[in-house]
Amino acid sequence: MRDTCAAQVILKTTMLFRRTFLFSFLATLCFVSFVRAAPARLAALPPETEGESALSKFEPLKGCYIGAFIENDYTVLGDISVFEALTKKKHASYFTYVGYGQPFPRDWVNKIKKEGAAPHIAFEPNNGLGEVKDNAYLRNWARDAARVGCPIFLRWASEMNGQWTAYGKSAEIYRAKFRIMHDVMEQEAPNVAMVWTPFAEPQPSIAAFYPGDAYVDWVGVNIYSVYVNNGDPSRPAYHKDPLDWIRFIYDNYADRKPIHISEFAATIRCKGTGTDTVGFAIEKMSRMYDGLREEFPRVKSINYFVWDTIRAKRANNNYSFLDDGRVLANYRKLVADPYFLSRVSYDTSRFAKNIKAGTTIKAGAVKVAVDQNAVDASGAIAANLDQPYLRGVREGDMRGDDLQLRVQLPLDMKVRGMIWQIDGRTVALTNTAPFRVTIERDRFPEGAHTARVIVLQPDGTQRTSSEINFSFAPDAVMPNDVTPDAAPLEIAPQ
Repeated sequence: MRDTCAAQVILKTTMLFRRTFLFSFLATLCFVSFVRAAPARLAALPPETEGESALSKFEPLKGCYIGAFIENDYTVLGDISVFEALTKKKHASYFTYVGYGQPFPRDWVNKIKKEGAAPHIAFEPNNGLGEVKDNAYLRNWARDAARVGCPIFLRWASEMNGQWTAYGKSAEIYRAKFRIMHDVMEQEAPNVAMVWTPFAEPQPSIAAFYPGDAYVDWVGVNIYSVYVNNGDPSRPAYHKDPLDWIRFIYDNYADRKPIHISEFAATIRCKGTGTDTVGFAIEKMSRMYDGLREEFPRVKSINYFVWDTIRAKRANNNYSFLDDGRVLANYRKLVADPYFLSRVSYDTSRFAKNIKAGTTIKAGAVKVAVDQNAVDASGAIAANLDQPYLRGVREGDMRGDDLQLRVQLPLDMKVRGMIWQIDGRTVALTNTAPFRVTIERDRFPEGAHTARVIVLQPDGTQRTSSEINFSFAPDAVMPNDVTPDAAPLEIAPQ
């Protein structure tokens, strides 16, 4: 009898266990089916995708990388540790500018990599698209990029829709050259993500330059919140909402590509009005960073342009939030949110293993962190000029070579001719674009000098650049005079 009762207990226990197991199994099966049938949970991802395998190269599943340009900033002088101590946040990426034809910036990239961040390079063909070919230079540049073994955001020929660029004249040619760049990087440097970045305006021409989904990993946009346009107080811009510039790009591309705000900044001091605009900068900065978190989940990277272009005698805006404690405190508060990411995740198994021979880096070459000519050609400078700016020599330079001078003009300025002066004396005249001159070093004594350019306009008025103070090093032949070798050009009236 006791054995019969024990057997019944065992039988009931076994049946209960089986029912519990079956119920758990069915519940799990239903849950899995529910998850598979519920794509709304993945709305932040591209359509018809379910997880990280569908993300673009180096795209985070959630959140937004933060980055910055700090190489020219007078407070940190490119020092990442100092910048991150001031902002109290590790940044995921840092960017610089490199002119097409220049060596790969290996030392700068290694500096960024050492700090655990991803390099972001604005690679600009500022001599035009004719030199962009699938040749030894480009292949070797890509191989140099592959050797550093870290993710690189390559922003090639950005702001092509801006009239200040040398590569925006033909959308058809531009698209073809972008595809060459993509194909070479794909074959030689799979650690490179291709970023296609127009300027925020003009918008109507943007779509014509798009190379196609197969050639673009990220779609970017450069946005600047300026207090007035072109330094002109009669052209206010303080009412403009930076999120409006995002919406155009977002509505047209975010359904299939992550969005990369390649450059953003807000004016903290306006040269045109001669006023501090700290409140304006705080408002626009907050609007941008809060807006990304609340309204634009497909914006996966934002990069701040930290530089005082007024002090540098480059343009009309101080964009360095490090120059004012109130703006810095606001930036700290915004990026402290964990939504803003400090590291770029990546899988090294997808990087190139067998890299072919060839390099663009010469032994003993001078290490350059930023190509200033490329910075000057960017929209941060070129789209915000109120007067002619002399390029090719910088304030405080000590030079031992010839001066390769050029002038950068406000967008709507008409020109009849240029007068180039050293120490207040005319050394050259030009009346044809692109308005460049070479001033030989051996025509001048060593020591301190000044340079400026005077622009003659069709209506008979003149506009003069700021004077640049520089010096010639004491290693050249002393000249007899500074009279131009060639007769001045006669500038005909128009």
